[in-house]
Amino acid sequence: MKKLLRPLGFGGLLLMAVLFGLMLGKGGGLAGLWEDVCGLWARPVKGIDPNDPVLKAGLPEPDPLAGLPDSPLNELLKPDLTPDQQTQVVGQMLIDYWTSVRSLPNGTWEEVREQLAGHNKKQVALVPKEHPALATNTFRAKPDAPGIHLHVISGSGCAFQLIYEGPDKQPFTDDDLVRNFPPDLEFK
Repeated sequence: MKKLLRPLGFGGLLLMAVLFGLMLGKGGGLAGLWEDVCGLWARPVKGIDPNDPVLKAGLPEPDPLAGLPDSPLNELLKPDLTPDQQTQVVGQMLIDYWTSVRSLPNGTWEEVREQLAGHNKKQVALVPKEHPALATNTFRAKPDAPGIHLHVISGSGCAFQLIYEGPDKQPFTDDDLVRNFPPDLEFK
């Protein structure tokens, strides 16, 4: 019996040393060691792709209005607005501006942004200068969406046009939607 005890003791110590080395070598502790031992008999598990459309299907869409201060242009950022609805939102904001200031914003796009942000004679700020709808050179719901250009006819008389770029995203082409404010505005 003594002859068996010595080799069994040596084998047990050797096994303990290997297991202890594995436990310390990978840094996973006992849980890592147990995972390695279980991995010897289990089939490898395929990783989950975070870009899998099935995983994204149940996720809610982020709110484009989250974190924005109250502004009349926030409505423009809502998804699925028609071009007519988008020009109505911008048009109503400009009518509100004219009602408060008694003139329309004009000049370069930077000057229009400044005037809408409060740099006008009444210091009325309807929209923060950094508003996402003002980020490009026109009013836009998204940076890659068609823009809405402002054409002031009479700043003191509140007569203007909004020109919605069509699908070609180019202003002043045949596919543009032109809205007159007031609606009965005619050019002669």
